[in-house]
This record gives sequence, structure tokens and C-alpha cells, in this order.
Amino acid sequence: MRVLGALVLLFVSALPATAAPILAWDAVTTDVSGAPLGPGLEVSSYNVYRCGTGMGGACAAPDRLLVGIIAAPAVQIDLAGQAFPQVYVVTAVNKAGESADSVKYKVTPPDAPKNLLLR
Repeated sequence: MRVLGALVLLFVSALPATAAPILAWDAVTTDVSGAPLGPGLEVSSYNVYRCGTGMGGACAAPDRLLVGIIAAPAVQIDLAGQAFPQVYVVTAVNKAGESADSVKYKVTPPDAPKNLLLR
């Protein structure tokens, strides 16, 4: 059984202030050894999980919630409707199984404006 390679998460932040964040990642094309995925072992989907705990510790059941299954070749999810701050991980899935978790990615809103002045 081949295990899928690591995922790299990207956070696309060049969005209008009213738009929800988009969580994006690089497509998985290799197994854990770095070899290309063979015929029939291509990634079929990605599972996106919201972690119940902070950045420390595992993002494992029952403290994680599946928030989306993204059909490959798509490599992003719109986080509209999700509460923030939240920590997310993504896994890749093919007919051999589900990969290990990606690195954790914490999505947080900006801090409140400071030093307000009346001019």
C-alpha cells in the first residue's frame, strides 16, 4: 500500500474584507518516499478537518470535525460559515487510503484597531 506524500497548506489572504478566507494547498503527486503516484493511485479527494484543540497536540478524533471533502483536482476550500479562530488540517485520499495530516494551519481574524483618534 502506498502512503500519500505531505501536503503544503497556503492561506490566500488577498480577499475583500467581507469575503471568507480560502484555504488552499499544493496538489499531492507523490507518495511518502517522494516517488510519483503510480497509475490508479492518483489522489481522488482531500479531507479538510477543523481541529478542536489549539495548535498543540494532535488533531485527532473526537476533537476534530470533517468540514469538507474536496474532489481532486481542486485544491482549496472556502471557509465561509466557519467560526474563527480555528485550526485546520488536510489529508489526501486515494484508493490506497488516507494520508497523514498536513501541517496545522491556524486561521485568525485581524486584531482590533488601536489608538483611535478624533481628528
